Amino acid sequence: MEKYIVPVLLLSFFIALPCFGQPTVTVTVPPGTAGGLTDIWAILTKVLNTFFNVVLFLAAIMIIFAGWQYITAAGDPEKAKKALNSLVYALIGVGIALLAKVLIYLVANFLGVSITGF
Repeated sequence: MEKYIVPVLLLSFFIALPCFGQPTVTVTVPPGTAGGLTDIWAILTKVLNTFFNVVLFLAAIMIIFAGWQYITAAGDPEKAKKALNSLVYALIGVGIALLAKVLIYLVANFLGVSITGF
C-alpha cells in the first residue's frame, strides 16, 4: 500500500500543474460605451479564472481520492458505490465551473464586450 503513495502524489501534482498558470486577461470595449464596464469585466474575468483554476485543482484531488477509494474498496459494493459517487460529484463540479465560464463569455458577447485571454 505504501508503494503507491509517491506515484499518486506525483500524478496529482502533474494533473494540477496547469491550474497554477494564470492567463493574461485583456478586455476591450467598443467606442461609445462606459469606461466603468471595462473594469467590471476585467475584475469579473480575473475572479472567474481564479475560481476555475481552484475548482480544477480540487477536482483533480477529488478524482484521485475517488480512485483511491475504489482501489481500497477491495470488492465491497458499498465502498465502491461511495467511490463512484465521489467521482461523479467531482465531474459535476468541473461541469458547473465550465458552465460559469461559458455564461460569462456569452453575456460579455451579448453586451458587446470582447474578452481575450479567457
